[in-house]
Amino acid sequence: MTEKLKPAGVALADKWFWDVLNSYLEKQTLKQTRQRKVVVEEFLSLDRHVDAEDLHGIVRKRDPKVGLATVYRTLNLLKEAGLADQKSFRDGRSVFEIHRPDHHHDHLVCLDCGKIMEFENDEIENLQEKVAEGLGFKLTGHRLDLYGHCLRRDCKITDRDDRGRP
Repeated sequence: MTEKLKPAGVALADKWFWDVLNSYLEKQTLKQTRQRKVVVEEFLSLDRHVDAEDLHGIVRKRDPKVGLATVYRTLNLLKEAGLADQKSFRDGRSVFEIHRPDHHHDHLVCLDCGKIMEFENDEIENLQEKVAEGLGFKLTGHRLDLYGHCLRRDCKITDRDDRGRP
């Protein structure tokens, strides 16, 4: 039987995540290593989109022995277990986020600073269902990513003219 590790004082909100992960590891006959546990704990604590390199930098502050390859392998394992979604929003850079089976959201992506904002909108969700139904299609999932230029004062504007166009 594989070792089942959970950090002390696991939040009830994250218990499902650890339960699914431990079950997946057991089915795959993989061990829950100390380094993998550190990567998962940091990934969960961020609860935002993160790429492997950024996560590695955060993890190394806690455990300098964790290598970038371990972070990549752990993120891919989480994706295979259905616990993380991998997305590529711009520049082909992959980012990961926690996959919550009971929660759906879409994204607004700034083409200048790269900020990713999550949003939910029931009207958009209903409209997508109506469009699919009208075309004789049964939706099983979807992804909506909207791209543009954020209007935040701290947005790192690059290569835009004074009218906000690229």
